[in-house]
Amino acid sequence: MSQSLYKKLLTAAYGFYIVLSAAWLITSFAVGGYFNYISLITLGIFSAQAYYRHRIANLALGIILLPASILGALFFLSWGGKSGFDSFIYVMLSLSVVSLILSIFLVFSYLRLSFNTESK
Repeated sequence: MSQSLYKKLLTAAYGFYIVLSAAWLITSFAVGGYFNYISLITLGIFSAQAYYRHRIANLALGIILLPASILGALFFLSWGGKSGFDSFIYVMLSLSVVSLILSIFLVFSYLRLSFNTESK
């Protein structure tokens, strides 16, 4: 994989998590009427990570998001099995699968960034 394609995929991963946490923050405030501090912290972490691109932070975020993505996908699969699959379940399942793929990419980006810094 070329370096420019790799950096674009890493930027897309950061962008996905930034947009997802911003949507979570806006939705919780608009629909629920409360300010969600966890989504604000998540937005701040991924914004800082997109700016600094720290490789150990990539590994830590990937390791944290991997089981969370798996649990989210399993939750919506079980919820869809009980109440029937509708468009909401399909959207949430697709977001969970994309998050799963991107969290694996973040874990492996630690290795890719480590090898790039050692070879220079």
